[in-house]
Amino acid sequence: MKSLIIYCSEIEKRQKFKLHFSLIKGYNSYFKLHWKEILSTFLLMLLLSLLALPTPYLMKYIFDDVIPKKDIKLLNFIIIAIFGIQILKAFLSFLTNYLFSTLNQEILTKIKKDLFSKLLRLPLSFFDSQQSGYLLSRIYEVEGLGFFFSNSFLRILIAVGEFLFCLGILFYLNWRLTAISISILPLLFLSTRAYSRKIRKISKELMEKNANLSKRIQESLSGIELIKSFSSEEREGEKISFSLEDYKEANIKRSIQFSLSSEIVGFIGSAGGFIVLWYSGWKIVEGSFTLGTYIAFSAYLAKLYGPTQIFANIGLSLQPAITALKRVSELFEIAEEKDGGVKISKLRGEIEFRDVYFGYDSKGDVIRGISFKIKPSEKVLIQGPNGSGKSTIVKLILGLYKCRKGKILIDGYDLETLSLSSLRERISFVSQNLFLFNETIKNNILYSRPDAREEEIVEAVKLSGAYEFIKNLPNGFDTIVGEGGKTLSGGERKKLSIARAILKDSDIIIFDEATSELDSGSEERIEELMEERFKGKTCIIISHKPMNPDIFDRIFRIEDGVLKELKK
Repeated sequence: MKSLIIYCSEIEKRQKFKLHFSLIKGYNSYFKLHWKEILSTFLLMLLLSLLALPTPYLMKYIFDDVIPKKDIKLLNFIIIAIFGIQILKAFLSFLTNYLFSTLNQEILTKIKKDLFSKLLRLPLSFFDSQQSGYLLSRIYEVEGLGFFFSNSFLRILIAVGEFLFCLGILFYLNWRLTAISISILPLLFLSTRAYSRKIRKISKELMEKNANLSKRIQESLSGIELIKSFSSEEREGEKISFSLEDYKEANIKRSIQFSLSSEIVGFIGSAGGFIVLWYSGWKIVEGSFTLGTYIAFSAYLAKLYGPTQIFANIGLSLQPAITALKRVSELFEIAEEKDGGVKISKLRGEIEFRDVYFGYDSKGDVIRGISFKIKPSEKVLIQGPNGSGKSTIVKLILGLYKCRKGKILIDGYDLETLSLSSLRERISFVSQNLFLFNETIKNNILYSRPDAREEEIVEAVKLSGAYEFIKNLPNGFDTIVGEGGKTLSGGERKKLSIARAILKDSDIIIFDEATSELDSGSEERIEELMEERFKGKTCIIISHKPMNPDIFDRIFRIEDGVLKELKK
């Protein structure tokens, strides 16, 4: 998380954000995808706005002409017309709100899908410094972009037209009163501008606090076994409580700023109405102003202030949206893992390291000057103490990290020139960090090869030694394993991971700490797999425990990042 915050702050330094249209342009594809729906709803909104314009003038006509002439027939006709306009307005308002709600959710869902796909394509080094709860919260910040895909944006365009039309009508009705009325508009602008910066700053702070809160909750739930074993429920509860209080305070602060700014904008608009009432009342008493003109003027003035207040309120609502736009764009801008090289459909299984150096951070290299060459079909054991760099070698082979110096070659190809996805499809990897989805046993095994036949699945679990415990489960292959496979023992999870690797039927097989959590019988089964099932395939076994040297062609030992080949 720290690296992401540093990354974000660097972007902030490069540009002070004032609704840069370059950021919005990045979402043009979503607008283009739904341009027909946007255009049709815009036309409906325009029609809705036009329908609201005649009513004030009709009211003036009723009071100044129809009522004095006592023309009941014309009065009835105008009232029916106004009523019909209101019904049509209500229908069009519902229709536009429905269309925009649907459009808004479709676009936001598409952005969330694209953002999640983007995260999956980021290099593993990015996730080393992030937590899933924090990233999950950042994905849901996409909801804040809803403003840009709502009718609020189009309302701005329509409000400009309404403003100009109403301004013309008002000058026509009484230019002096109009000049007095619009004199308060600068106050609306200044008050909105004053609060916009505060709201934008608080919105950013609130989003970051929410992301950190999600991170803490996810971390606590993931470590519930540890928490209970140390009787730390109260301590963890206090941590979450502190974060919730912190988030609450920021939320209240933003709500107060919103309320204050909205009330001030509303008060300024009301002040304009009071000025019109005072001036009109004075002129009506003098006889130079009619009641109908006052009603029409007040209604059109409301429509003049309406767009102005829309600009003001949208300006305030825009601040959280701007913050969300910036934070979501930051994630989209992070460089993806490169995967555009030579695609591989089959591997011979030759692996070569040439003077390879690698370190996870600035603290130093974990691997220093490693050179070795594994020939096709060779069975290799890499031993060494914990933290010596054994697993790092595997991650470099898979292209999960890039070496700082040196070269890694697969079948003679520089790893940098290969398509990583096609490379990984030809490698089966059983990690020491076992992970199973909260799915059925069958679906977890099929994850390596979704199109496998039933008999192939059964064969794989028999070879891995998992068949015995699976058939004794009440639901067999349809048993849900729980989050991370927590309903199974470590040995059972390991066997399922091995079954998954067998089913994939790759050209290179890698076991990272293969014999950990397995009994002696299961270790012998792995030896049999190497001699029979994996015959003709390159196999690499990573282990800190001694293993039968007779099944290996070569044995290496790594200590302090330096690899040496041992004599058998």
